[in-house]
Amino acid sequence: MRFRPSQSVFSKKGFTLIETLTVLALTAVLLTAVLQMYHQVRGSVSRITSHLDENRLTREILQKIAEDLDRLAAPGFDATLQFRNKYDNGYISAQLTLENRYYGKSTPPRAEVYDRVVWQTSYDPFTETLILYRLHEGLNLEDKVIQSGSDVSLSEKPYIPITDGLTHFQIQSQQGDNFAQAWTSQTLPNAVRIGISFAPLEELPTGRLGVPEEKIMYRTVAIDRTRYIPYQFVPRKLDAAGIRDLSDPNDIETDDARPLDTDNDESRGEQEP
Repeated sequence: MRFRPSQSVFSKKGFTLIETLTVLALTAVLLTAVLQMYHQVRGSVSRITSHLDENRLTREILQKIAEDLDRLAAPGFDATLQFRNKYDNGYISAQLTLENRYYGKSTPPRAEVYDRVVWQTSYDPFTETLILYRLHEGLNLEDKVIQSGSDVSLSEKPYIPITDGLTHFQIQSQQGDNFAQAWTSQTLPNAVRIGISFAPLEELPTGRLGVPEEKIMYRTVAIDRTRYIPYQFVPRKLDAAGIRDLSDPNDIETDDARPLDTDNDESRGEQEP
């Protein structure tokens, strides 16, 4: 007698081709959506990181300029500060010169440069933006190996490129709410405001191309921090006629500690009739 399998055994089937293709199609759609979301997140992170790096570079430049101002343009020294602004191929460009002088032992004494720092920008035709340079010369050099001689021409001076890609570099002197675009006086201003931006040029409300104000990072540095502030000292006259006891009631070495105002009813307490 042969064994015949039941009909239920042959009735079990696997996935059909249509079901398999449907699952694959759904998987592909989900994978595409996940990849698109990943690329969007990655692009957002890249833009945020680039923005943070750009602001960090701007803050570092402003900090370095502020350190030079604090070190060189200090009141009490023979220091000068001069700057000017100009348009360079549509960009606002500036030059800031800081200088400290000293008088040697020559007869008669002659002023010589102890420290000179120049910050300036110039147009770069390759990047079509501004390049920021820094020059440091004089007797007090940061790198003692570099020697600065009088026979060095202006074109041969060691202007060090700091960064490129700038679209706005502006120096202003600040006096209250007033700003000056140039300073050539031998005296020091009260404060200097530096503006830097890497943002692209846009059409401003005035119809001119420039960087919007909200995309410029500013820093104001006080120069004359020891300036004279007029004041009048008015001495206070102390009337000690009504003071009977000048002892300190908080003195722990005093046995009889009484309040200063002995005429006060509250200080006397209750009295016998």
